[in-house]
Amino acid sequence: MSSSVVSLRNSRGHAVHCILEEPAAGAAGARFAALLLCSGVKTRVAPHRLYRKLAGPFLARGIPVLRVDFAGLGDSEGEWPDTSLDAIYGLTERGHCVDDVRSAFDWLEARRGIRRFIAGGLCGAAVTALHVATRDPRLAALYAIGLPATYLGSGAKPELTSHELRLHRMRYLRKLLAPSAWLRFLSMKSDYRLMLRMAGEALRLRKPAKAAPGAAAGGAARDLNPYVPLGLFAMLASGCPALVMFGEDDPLRYGFEERFMQAHGSALEQHKALFSYAVVAGANHILGEPGAVSEANRLTALWLDALLAEKPASSVLGWSLPARGAPRRRSPAA
Repeated sequence: MSSSVVSLRNSRGHAVHCILEEPAAGAAGARFAALLLCSGVKTRVAPHRLYRKLAGPFLARGIPVLRVDFAGLGDSEGEWPDTSLDAIYGLTERGHCVDDVRSAFDWLEARRGIRRFIAGGLCGAAVTALHVATRDPRLAALYAIGLPATYLGSGAKPELTSHELRLHRMRYLRKLLAPSAWLRFLSMKSDYRLMLRMAGEALRLRKPAKAAPGAAAGGAARDLNPYVPLGLFAMLASGCPALVMFGEDDPLRYGFEERFMQAHGSALEQHKALFSYAVVAGANHILGEPGAVSEANRLTALWLDALLAEKPASSVLGWSLPARGAPRRRSPAA
């Protein structure tokens, strides 16, 4: 296996610098190439050099891996219209970096003869790949870790998920015997709106569900980033598979399950052979522990084997729609 620096130009003329890792047999004419994209403000290596650790399953199957620094990030040229963190998140969620990805597709097609691509990565990288799915038919598959379902950069605070409300309720219940908590409550310093929402959620969970199967409850679907279902269903409808992984302890997981999976349950069932969903036990958002990376690589390998064999990944990575109030789910057993 070899590694080299790749410099290409996007449509605005900026030099976009990348690292290309090639399998032992080289990259020329490979069936697919994988592009691991900037997750937000992080550069092409991702937190704790995560992308270097995730490259193994791809390279072992003859799939070259291109790690891309978007224009204005890392070593690449260019500037962002606004450099505040919220603005960068918001621009990423609205597809600001799609041109850089398509330029990388062009380079790989011209220089290595590769015409089909697996794209994604951590958090905002997966959102960028979903935007690409609606604009470039060369995208063959989505590889997503910690895919956010909300506009994190919108500046507005999203509605809490049912799981988050339950966590708040448990925390408040533990304070019932604390005099300082009652003093805060009586002095009008508590978050009474949150308390009312927690009470309403508890009452709602006790009532029989009246919504159609797969429908989201409460305000969960209102905060959904519309590009998530748009991009995912565009891919699935065209026959392109998607792997979505979350760390078990990633707070974004609950938002994705409630805002997207429950809200679009019926549609997802129709694409069950192409949509793979897995939760890595004990892992955080960035898969920070070595065991989490190992498990993510195992799941990736299973998914890639199904992709290369043109078999439904559901045969090895089966998933089920998470129910409201369901306990934590773990990745499929080895």
